[in-house]
Amino acid sequence: MQSFRGLLQLAARPSIGPSPSYGKAHMVLAFLTIGESGLIGRQALAAKAGLKEGPARTIIKKLRDGGYAGANASGCYLTESGMSALQSFAAKLSPLVAVERSAITMGFIQVGLAVKEGGRAVRGGLEQRDAAIGVGAAGATTLIIKEGRFTIPGGSADCESDFPGPSWGSLRAHLKLANGDAVVLSGAPDEVTAKLGALSAALTLL
Repeated sequence: MQSFRGLLQLAARPSIGPSPSYGKAHMVLAFLTIGESGLIGRQALAAKAGLKEGPARTIIKKLRDGGYAGANASGCYLTESGMSALQSFAAKLSPLVAVERSAITMGFIQVGLAVKEGGRAVRGGLEQRDAAIGVGAAGATTLIIKEGRFTIPGGSADCESDFPGPSWGSLRAHLKLANGDAVVLSGAPDEVTAKLGALSAALTLL
């Protein structure tokens, strides 16, 4: 039975040859995209995961060699082990949710992601911001759920009151939040980069 943590270890394993033009967040997004699609061609996968075709081939090979994915003439799909890892992922990280632009973080297009019980791993939020910027996002803001409220470490104790807007309703509706969860809100000029920013930031909390 494969776990999501095993996938992260696979993503961190160095490749032979020149330094790859992708990181763990790209591989995770590619994995999730395959899982959401059921079956997807390499070119479509590359576009949805923010990859060029060469890195997309490399990631698919890694996923196949690790037992997470298979491929046929129609495209890529998750194996039984891959589906098991996807369930492991869902137990720790929420789906990626596109939200209306909020003043709480930078970037025209914003995506939110929750890390279950991730609040204990949050320091000041700078590590998550830097991780998001490292994959091309404009930035990221890390929140912790306390007493049912969105809070910022060292800042706002009630973001919905201090920064009103429709994004909070979207996050509450889709993320199934509980006290102690961390929420990363990342923004970028395009949705793929915003997703990569949110994932890269969230992975620092695992």
